[in-house]
Amino acid sequence: MTLPASIDDLKASIAGRGGLARSNRFAIYVTHPNTKQSLLNTDVESLAGNAAASLLGGGSLSAKSFFNDPRDMFMLCESVTLPGRQIVTQEHLTSMKAIKKPTAFLNEDVSLTFNLTNDYFAWEYYKTWMDLVIEELGENHYGINFKSDYTTDMQIQQLGSNDFIPAKSITLKNCYPITLNSIELSNAADNAVTQCTVTLAYDNWQETGLIDGLKDLVNMGSSLI
Repeated sequence: MTLPASIDDLKASIAGRGGLARSNRFAIYVTHPNTKQSLLNTDVESLAGNAAASLLGGGSLSAKSFFNDPRDMFMLCESVTLPGRQIVTQEHLTSMKAIKKPTAFLNEDVSLTFNLTNDYFAWEYYKTWMDLVIEELGENHYGINFKSDYTTDMQIQQLGSNDFIPAKSITLKNCYPITLNSIELSNAADNAVTQCTVTLAYDNWQETGLIDGLKDLVNMGSSLI
C-alpha cells in the first residue's frame, strides 16, 4: 500500500537534508605537477597578441597577464564529472543457475570542459601537463617520465547552499590527462565561446570529509608558494 505524502512532507524531507543539490555549484582544485614554472606565463607570442588586442581595443596592459592564477582553472571550468565505479563480475554456475561473483572494480575516467580565453590558458595548462607524461627528447624521439613526475591529486567539490561547506567532495589520487580533445572552429558558431575537453585517468578516487578536504586545500595552496 502506498504511504500518503503531501507537498509539505516533500518540502520538509528536502529541507531536512540541506536542500536539493545544484549541479551548477561546483569547484575544482588542482596543482600542476610543474607548478613553479606554470605560475609564470612564458608564452611570449600569446602575451604579445593579447597586449596588442587590448591596446587596439582601447584597453590597457594588466600585470595579471604575466601570471597564471591557479584559481582561474576552476573559474573557467564549464563542467566536470564526478567519477563513477563499476564492479567487475564473473559468472559462477551453481545449482543449474548462473550467479555473478565480484572480482574487481573499475573507475570511470573524469572529463572536464573549459572555456578558453584568448591566451588558451586551460588548453596550455593541460598540454604542458601531457608533455610531462610523454616528453619529446628529440626529433621523432620520445620518452615516458616517472609517474611521480606527472601525477598529482585533484579535488572536485559540489558546493552546498553554503559556499564553505561542500555537499560532496571527491579526491582523485595520482591523476593525469590522457586525452585533450580536438577543438572545432566554425563560421556557423556565431559568438560561441571556444571550449576544450580534457579526460583524466587516476589511480583511485575517495570521498573526502570536511576536515580532510580543508587540509587538502591548504596543502595544495602551500605548494603554490
